[in-house]
This record gives sequence, structure tokens and C-alpha cells, in this order.
Amino acid sequence: MRRAVRIPWLALALAGCGFETPPADPPAPSAIVFENEVYPILLRDCGFPDCHGSSERFFRVFGPNRARLDDAVTALDDPATPEEIAASYERARSMLSGVTRPEETLLLRKPLEVDVGGAPHMGIDQHGQDVYPSPDHPSFRIMQEWVALGFPGAP
Repeated sequence: MRRAVRIPWLALALAGCGFETPPADPPAPSAIVFENEVYPILLRDCGFPDCHGSSERFFRVFGPNRARLDDAVTALDDPATPEEIAASYERARSMLSGVTRPEETLLLRKPLEVDVGGAPHMGIDQHGQDVYPSPDHPSFRIMQEWVALGFPGAP
């Protein structure tokens, strides 16, 4: 009987611990800001064939001189198609799911050096550095601002 009384108290105590349930759908920051500001950064910094242009990766970036969504109808150097931008947007959005705060997203943690809050990432360059050495990098800041648009009111 004593054990049965403890379980509800434990559940009640854990409920007050501040755990937040992540939203079921990934956040949807502005598609316009993505297309104009974030997409060019992802294409330039992440879309290489050996990185996020590879079909082996879930997070892929499609576009000119990188992986093409449909290379049967799109030449390598053709401008990005609306479908490629939309597919890249949806893949980027998927990297925002499962968390309640922007700084916890994989899109921001993966390209950032581990010693400044990043997550382990295979994108290490020939100098042993990750894509962005610090959160102060201008390209990282643009991505950070875009991600924050998907978390209105986040702490």
C-alpha cells in the first residue's frame, strides 16, 4: 500500500520539473527568409557532394552546382528550381524538430564547434574545424535568426 501512494507523488513531482513537450510538427520559420538568406548559406557551406549534397544524407541541400532534385531535367548549373528550394526548406525544417528552444536544434548545433556548444558532426575541414568556429560567425547568426522565427516566445 505504501508503494502505491508513492507513485502518484512521484508523478506529481516530475510534472513540476519543467519538462516541455516538443511540438509534434517541426517549426516553420519564414520560407521567404529561408529562400533569400538561409538557402544560399546552406548551399555554399553545406551542399557539397561529399556533405549534404550526398544521397546518403537525410539532410540534403539541392541547387546549382550541387545535387539537383531532378538532374534529368535540370542542368548542373541551372538556377535553383522552386521545387529544390522547397525541398531544401523542408529538410532544414526537419532539423528543427524534437526540441523546444532554437539553440537545441540540430541545424544550429551540428555545424558549430563542439567546444562552443555544437554537436559532433562529420563536417570537419582539413584544419580540424567544424563549419562555424563560433556562434558569432556571420553565416551562423543568419541561420540562428531564421531558426528563432520558428520558436516565437521561446526563452
